[in-house]
Amino acid sequence: MLSWSGIENGTPVDIGELGEGRAPDHPWSAELHAFASAAVALDDDLLARTRDSLVTVADVAVAIDAAAVVANFEMMTRLADGTGARMPDEAIHARGALITAMRMADVTSRR
Repeated sequence: MLSWSGIENGTPVDIGELGEGRAPDHPWSAELHAFASAAVALDDDLLARTRDSLVTVADVAVAIDAAAVVANFEMMTRLADGTGARMPDEAIHARGALITAMRMADVTSRR
């Protein structure tokens, strides 16, 4: 979604760079990465600091959009976990480069 919307808006996003917390051609990349990481870290103080930082460099609307994206992904993950859905092995292998670039394998499930 991010790659597609970046292209559509004339701001292409390098997923690998974003996964490492850097994307020099994308505005507020460091703040977006910090906010998204804090949103799933269960640390309210860290979340407040990263949200405030994002609002400072961008604006409230950007922070609201970022929070909505995080919430949507959290919802989809919980729905999939709740139903017992699993991604087929073929799909995991096909997405291997993206999984590696975004460091998804480093994320620990809360189950």
